[in-house]
Amino acid sequence: MPRIGATIYDLLLSCPGDVIDLKDIIDDCVKNFNKLLGETNNIRVDLKHWSTDSFPQSGDKPQNLLNKQFIDDCDLCVALLGNRFGTPTDNYDSGTEEEIENMIANGKQVFLYFIERSVDPSTIDTEQLSKVRSFKEKYTDKGIYSVIKSEEELKAQFLNSLSLYFIKN
Repeated sequence: MPRIGATIYDLLLSCPGDVIDLKDIIDDCVKNFNKLLGETNNIRVDLKHWSTDSFPQSGDKPQNLLNKQFIDDCDLCVALLGNRFGTPTDNYDSGTEEEIENMIANGKQVFLYFIERSVDPSTIDTEQLSKVRSFKEKYTDKGIYSVIKSEEELKAQFLNSLSLYFIKN
């Protein structure tokens, strides 16, 4: 029997460059969710990231352009923070922080993960790491986040969280 169009949710992946390698894991989770729960419930989640969903444009600051192009229209956000906080914007210490804060301010779901994995200590920018730690501390009393220590743990936790979100809502 044919199905009438699914409800599509845009999921923003927000993260600085030191954890961008985890994009494929998030993408796999979204695909698994769409196959296992999405099809059955007539839901589809589309992953959005600046590297695939933005285009060259002028006339404003980079973060403002990204916000207008697709970020403001996203329904959910998965945010990953490792040892870098990211590049400052006009209003926040990083684009990732701006995206998280704006999503929360607009009543949208944010799945927040702090990635703890082994890295060469000589590559760590202590100022960036300090900003990540401060942000984590700020969120200790503001919501729920997870600390992730492996790719397998990220995959299991995010797929579970995404599934529970849609089952409960």
